[in-house]
Amino acid sequence: MRTVTRTITTTAVVTLITAASAGAAGNLTAANTTAANTTAVDLRQDYVSPGDVPLGEGTTVAPPGEGMPTRTRSALAIPAGWPRGVDVSSWQHPGSTEIGWNAVRSAGIDFVVIKATEGNSYTNPYFATDRAHAQQAGLVVGVYHYARPMLPIATAVDQADRFLAVTGPTRSAGQLAPVLDLEAQGGLSADQLAAWAHAFLEEVETRTGRAPILYTYRSFWTDIMKNTTSFSRYPLWFAIYNAASSPGPLPGGWQKWSIWQYTSSASVPGIAGNIDMNVFCCSAGSLTLGADGRTSEIDKRYGADARVRSLLAVPSRDEEPAGGGGRWRQFQKGLLFWSVATDVHEVHGGISTRYLALGGSNSLLRRPTSDEVDAEAAGSRQSVFQGGRIYWSRFTGAHEVHGSILRNYLAFGAAGSDLGLPISDEYSVDGGRESAFQYGWLRWDEATNSVTIIRP
Repeated sequence: MRTVTRTITTTAVVTLITAASAGAAGNLTAANTTAANTTAVDLRQDYVSPGDVPLGEGTTVAPPGEGMPTRTRSALAIPAGWPRGVDVSSWQHPGSTEIGWNAVRSAGIDFVVIKATEGNSYTNPYFATDRAHAQQAGLVVGVYHYARPMLPIATAVDQADRFLAVTGPTRSAGQLAPVLDLEAQGGLSADQLAAWAHAFLEEVETRTGRAPILYTYRSFWTDIMKNTTSFSRYPLWFAIYNAASSPGPLPGGWQKWSIWQYTSSASVPGIAGNIDMNVFCCSAGSLTLGADGRTSEIDKRYGADARVRSLLAVPSRDEEPAGGGGRWRQFQKGLLFWSVATDVHEVHGGISTRYLALGGSNSLLRRPTSDEVDAEAAGSRQSVFQGGRIYWSRFTGAHEVHGSILRNYLAFGAAGSDLGLPISDEYSVDGGRESAFQYGWLRWDEATNSVTIIRP
């Protein structure tokens, strides 16, 4: 992927000597900039020079106490059993040179991620050929979109749709999940950029049924994205050139990484010039599993969970995009919903009937965040959703509770309180909203934004 650079003013000129030729993809775009005492630096490395100027990957300057160039030490430190992979774009075709994919595979490369699109209009002219030839050579193949964030936020959906129009849904064997390469800010604030990225990723997951991979690096995430943790459920492709045997601590609340880009200065037979090198965490079996696009997250849960199969019986319709994002599938006796934010959860019986009657994930309840579980009252059940809950018993039927009324109901002890179970959905009353329970009512007053209990 293209290296992002930042210009840092320094008190002394620092010259970076790279192992790459000028303009090679994945390396510094300006390896030796001296005008106005500025130096262009690769922000994906992890060492800082005495002048607070990070050292670019492949530099001949080693950190204190280290006598071997970063590039060499990094390659030696990484466990041999981790699958190796490269990422390529049109930059790997200087003068329209073809990539020798059989030579790449013979060199021990297991996977490749190919740039498909950028922004609203660019398509890599080598994408289709590289993808086909890499697959023919036996490599696992992934695809990525280089984001060009902009306002309005809806442009994220436009870029995602165009990306998928070029790549297809990646729902066959040997294909990694689609990748969002997030390196450009586009003048957006951290909150705007987060909203833009979420919109892109949710469109991809909704249309493909797969959890898209997010590519980034530390300083972009901590400085530009303000270290938000709201993306930590997405698989992470992390770029850091730290000359270590692992990426080390991760930003943004991520607890694990899926792909690690550890250098931009690798040399691989069949590819002209230097190339980004990556590893997949952390075995050949993991790569095979991660590249099996045939089975959706819903299919995985249904196939692996005998209890769910018993509760839901057999599918009654194909898997479809869900309102509000994610995917859903209807079965004879219930439903399965999935999104990256919520994971896969079942809804069945009387609760699923009521949920669908309310509008399913298009309703105010949105998507389920739990399987159906026991509620506090004997013989009662409940399902938790993003926007509320549905309670059920054979005596009261199924009814939703949400918003301020739900928050107060939970604080009182919910179905285990002296209010009992709900016997109605929430409804309008003069000046507010109300829900009826077996032994009273909860009323929300719009003027005071408060909830009171009304006894029989």
